[in-house]
Amino acid sequence: MSFMESCRQKVRGRNLRIVYPEGVDERAVKAAAQFNSEGLGEAIVLNDVTGRPEFDKFVQNFMELRKHKGCTREQAVECMSQPHFFGAMMVREGLAHGMVSGLRSETKPFLPAFQVIKMRQGFSRASSVFVMCWPDRTFFYADCSVNIDPDSQTLAGIAVATAQTVRAFGLEPRVAFLSFSTRGSAEHARVDKVTEALRLAREQAPEIAMDGEMQFDAALLPSVAERKYPGSEVAGQANVFIFPDLDAGNIAYKITERLGGAAAVGPILQGLNKPVNDVSRGCSVQDLVDVGVITGVQALACEA
Repeated sequence: MSFMESCRQKVRGRNLRIVYPEGVDERAVKAAAQFNSEGLGEAIVLNDVTGRPEFDKFVQNFMELRKHKGCTREQAVECMSQPHFFGAMMVREGLAHGMVSGLRSETKPFLPAFQVIKMRQGFSRASSVFVMCWPDRTFFYADCSVNIDPDSQTLAGIAVATAQTVRAFGLEPRVAFLSFSTRGSAEHARVDKVTEALRLAREQAPEIAMDGEMQFDAALLPSVAERKYPGSEVAGQANVFIFPDLDAGNIAYKITERLGGAAAVGPILQGLNKPVNDVSRGCSVQDLVDVGVITGVQALACEA
């Protein structure tokens, strides 16, 4: 069974409500119709939200959330009039289980996610993961779209959040902290950052199989792991790859997609109280449906 088909089976019959706030874009309308027709849940499409019965309540709630920033009623009305902010408030208030947005530059969901949904306890920074899918295997790459140059603490948080995401999909994470060095083969501050991140991640989540620092081939191939990193429970069999910075992660997922023939699903945002996911501006209708399905799986994990 493919990764996406497994996800579809998880969400069918669970009565999940997923918000697509960009009703002005035909792709969102078509994706919502497909989501509903395939029995994946209830897709809610937003367009003009100012006439909805929840509007005034949401304005008051947003003012309360942002009172520490001196938010005025006028500012709250302006934000809640934007469907992606309104959709995030629907998720916060339990009227929807998750949201998928980002088809246009002005509807990227990062601000609504941080201001309305907020961070899950234990996480100070959001991160992202791409699911790299082939017919016979699935890998997880993080962080490929959010944190440009994470320090050790942030890198540790990315690893733990990604492992939790992997478990939400019913898989057991084996986390490799990647570097140009394997087990001290090079000395550099960038290597030290990765080894410190591993130490912090192990303190935070000792139950997760994690190891590093290691090069990609040592993480992926058992034959290389035997030579470079013998005795590791992760090396040679990793399914989660934590990149040291956004340069490495973004380049790697695109090479894997374009040369390696993987389907790249994501980016999936992590570390939030409830699932809100971004999509690329050029995504297809099927991409929107797939991210809606993954958002539903994340929502089920939040409820567990």
